[in-house]
Amino acid sequence: MIKKFASTSPQYKAINCNGITIQARIADTDESRIKGLAGIGSLGNNEGMLFDFGTEQPVSFWMRGTSLNLAIAFVTKDRIIVGINEMLKDAPTHLHNSPIPVRYALEMSSGFFTKHNIAIGDKISF
Repeated sequence: MIKKFASTSPQYKAINCNGITIQARIADTDESRIKGLAGIGSLGNNEGMLFDFGTEQPVSFWMRGTSLNLAIAFVTKDRIIVGINEMLKDAPTHLHNSPIPVRYALEMSSGFFTKHNIAIGDKISF
């Protein structure tokens, strides 16, 4: 069953970037990072998932079990975006690697970062 994404849990964080407020579910455990957005059927306009790895490290993402096309921003411990990739549900085993070690990754609906003029070098805050 594919679920609708709902941002009513305390496991959410408001994130700001370029004047845009994002409601992001937090994935900060191995289990929540492995599951990611798999099984989620839709995201609201400014809903996403923030992966927190605790320390900076090289990270890789894939789309196995994900029914939505997504965009991902790779973010340093200083909250600077250092990479943005579009991720297609039709390429479930293609790896999307951080360009350098990062602490965070922010997944949003496909095209979100382009639509809101969010680019490499921009800073997120929360």
